[in-house]
Amino acid sequence: MDAKKARKLERHLEKVIIETIVRLGLKSLPLLPAHATVTAMAKAAVAVYEKAVDEPDDGSTSETGSE
Repeated sequence: MDAKKARKLERHLEKVIIETIVRLGLKSLPLLPAHATVTAMAKAAVAVYEKAVDEPDDGSTSETGSE
């Protein structure tokens, strides 16, 4: 994924993360994270997405490791 698309996805994810955390509120969550933390969460989500796109699961490996 090119950098421009990745950044756009990160911005959208930041908004969704913030909206979700606000909706759940402090009664359900122990704290409201700093903006830098939300940005890191969005970047991490994009990195996982990019890895999934680059290395799709073909079913040949076990996720539990018990096979």
